[in-house]
Amino acid sequence: IQSTGWPYNICFWAVLDFILLFGNYPFPRHWLFWQNKLDIFNANNPVNGVVNSNGYLRLLFTCIFVGIAASLKRLFLAVYLGRRTVAHFNAEMEKVFAKMILIGEIAALAKEIENKHEGFRGTYNPDDEEKMVRFREIILNDSCSSADGSPKRSSPSRPGGRKVLSEPGESMGDTPEPSQGTKKIDQPGEESPDTRASRQRQSSFLDSTTTEGAEKPVYSSSSNVKLMNLLEEWEEPELISGSKAVATVKDLVNFRKAVSYMDDKYPFSHAFGPANTRELTISSAQTVYDRLMLAAGDNQVLPFSTLAVLATAPDGSLMDVRIKSLIRLLRPDRQGNLTKLDFVKSIDEVYKQQRLLRASISSSNRIDNAFEKIVNCFFYFFLAIIAFTILGWANVWTVFLSFNTFFLGFSFLFGAAASNYFEGLLLIFVRRPYDIGDRIATSNPKSDTSPDGSSTWYVDNVTLFTTTVRFATTNEVATYSNGSIAQLRIINANRSPKGIISVLIKFGLETPFNKVTVFRAAVENFIKARPREWIALSGFRATSVEADFGYVEYKIIAQHREKWQNIGPILQSKADLSSFILEVTKKLDMKYESPPMPVNLSATGSMNIRGLFADDGDVEPQSGLRDVNVSAVDLQDVANLFEVRKD
Repeated sequence: IQSTGWPYNICFWAVLDFILLFGNYPFPRHWLFWQNKLDIFNANNPVNGVVNSNGYLRLLFTCIFVGIAASLKRLFLAVYLGRRTVAHFNAEMEKVFAKMILIGEIAALAKEIENKHEGFRGTYNPDDEEKMVRFREIILNDSCSSADGSPKRSSPSRPGGRKVLSEPGESMGDTPEPSQGTKKIDQPGEESPDTRASRQRQSSFLDSTTTEGAEKPVYSSSSNVKLMNLLEEWEEPELISGSKAVATVKDLVNFRKAVSYMDDKYPFSHAFGPANTRELTISSAQTVYDRLMLAAGDNQVLPFSTLAVLATAPDGSLMDVRIKSLIRLLRPDRQGNLTKLDFVKSIDEVYKQQRLLRASISSSNRIDNAFEKIVNCFFYFFLAIIAFTILGWANVWTVFLSFNTFFLGFSFLFGAAASNYFEGLLLIFVRRPYDIGDRIATSNPKSDTSPDGSSTWYVDNVTLFTTTVRFATTNEVATYSNGSIAQLRIINANRSPKGIISVLIKFGLETPFNKVTVFRAAVENFIKARPREWIALSGFRATSVEADFGYVEYKIIAQHREKWQNIGPILQSKADLSSFILEVTKKLDMKYESPPMPVNLSATGSMNIRGLFADDGDVEPQSGLRDVNVSAVDLQDVANLFEVRKD
């Protein structure tokens, strides 16, 4: 395949000439040597030794050598560049295709429900607890919070390293839960009757699934959870093997087939419908949801147990792995329900991942083609010298050396530019710090970056020489030479983990600690009530105590579900959180006011911490010292002021 074109033509012509038109026997000399009518094709026309000459032999050898060498060069580059592309994109493609296949299975189930809707209609029974409780249990115990299904590297925790326990009403994946098979621990006084009944059904279901004769654990599940909360947080190390498996030719062929499948009109399957544009994808997703609702009876939203068929083993049991895959893809609420908006958004997220991956692969192919052109320049230059040597043109080396002396004089002129170009070549071809569509920021590696995030640029185009970027704030387009950014720190927002934001708040020194505790509980409840925005409250701690200025500064740290690549929802969520914090400080009378500059013009009187002069007996207690009987539940009306976003 790699020899198609001129390498095959000249090689095949030379081999055919060796068989038919070279040698000292009659046929190469005269094709029709047996007849006497056409003298041009018999011995009457002398050949003068052309067909068996040394020059003709060298020409044939040169053609064969050049054709084979060009073919081998093409084969080597194709395999080498293909393996690089597979190694770079294979892991991400596996994740995307796993989601695409699962969406195709959901669409096939929806199609089957539509075809047999009379048999499916009304089959959902809210009291069918075996399926629904199992789904809810997996949702409660699923500790994976990333949308792409990758395992969490660290668990959100309370200050001090304690993991956060879930509370009723949370969505899947926002906080770590006890391991599978343990019961959920609720705070005293916060358990509703529905929650208590659901927990009892879960317990009965788990007891019924326990095999007879199995030993029960010595410690209860609540004891295990308490022990886990007392232990410090720890991250599992990533185990990276010493050597990577080299992609085979079969892997390269399968990768190309997968890429071509992404360009198909029906990437999620024919049952899902056309999805080659975003508008068609959204329309097809709505159609699939409407088909699934045929089996939901009178429910206004889709119960997640409708998808139980996809998670059922041949023996009729539910497979936890399949359930978790469905949860991570569609992200239902903790009651096991899925709205149409959430369903469409989940499908749309997979579509965007697929299209960005396809654009990155296309950009990588363009870079590989440009690299191949550079290799061709050197390859064919030396191939021409070798070909001339085979033909017997010995003076070609003399010409080459003379040109080499000529170019040596210009090497000092272009040395710096060539070095800069080579650095840029290594940056794009070897390091590959970004792809098309990524948000990047460059900075000096010797200085720290801003803790509030960096100003980013979108990568619009990448070549071996330049990178075209667009400023995310103003849409201004700029061009970098790759060599100029090779020595800089390159921050890639798309390859960064979930965004972590921090908010600073100041409380007066007179603020009692019980108010701070209520404030923290209110902030934590606010974050938990928005599971599609936030993962968890990661930290709440005092960072500075300024007795001279009369305040204690606290830092609130929260982890968002979006990467910094999608900075819009992060900034909006941060704005909502900051506004909520301000309203809570007003509600709890915890607002800190900076004291005025003290000016003491009197030799008598005392100056309190606020910088105001009064007699000791006239100093009234500060507002923060007044006891306010307020709990986190009482602040729910403040939280209701802020919309629960579904993004």
